[in-house]
Amino acid sequence: MWTHIFINTSMKINEITNTLKTYTARVKLKNGTWVKTSVEAENSNQAMQLLKHLYLSVSSVIEITEQEDELDEATATKTPQQLQVQSLADQEAKIKQQKKQLLARQAMTKAQEKLRDANL
Repeated sequence: MWTHIFINTSMKINEITNTLKTYTARVKLKNGTWVKTSVEAENSNQAMQLLKHLYLSVSSVIEITEQEDELDEATATKTPQQLQVQSLADQEAKIKQQKKQLLARQAMTKAQEKLRDANL
């Protein structure tokens, strides 16, 4: 079994070394809905033009920011204080989820009681 590999030897060096940057933006659609999206472009002006072209129903684009390299952030060594803050944030998220589940169970119990009372 032969595998053919094509190597484009006519590429310019800047086509290889210039990687696109990722930009995130909040976009307001004409129906009033706000969406968060991301595009890859060479600079923020091109990112803005891409967004306007992609979302023909765009009323406005705000908060266009370049995303940091996620790999650097993921592999960075955190200080003990940063780890403590992250741990507390994780605990907060877990507690909020537990609260949401508890409120849902309580609402379900109330609804079942009302249904039971209505059937009597």
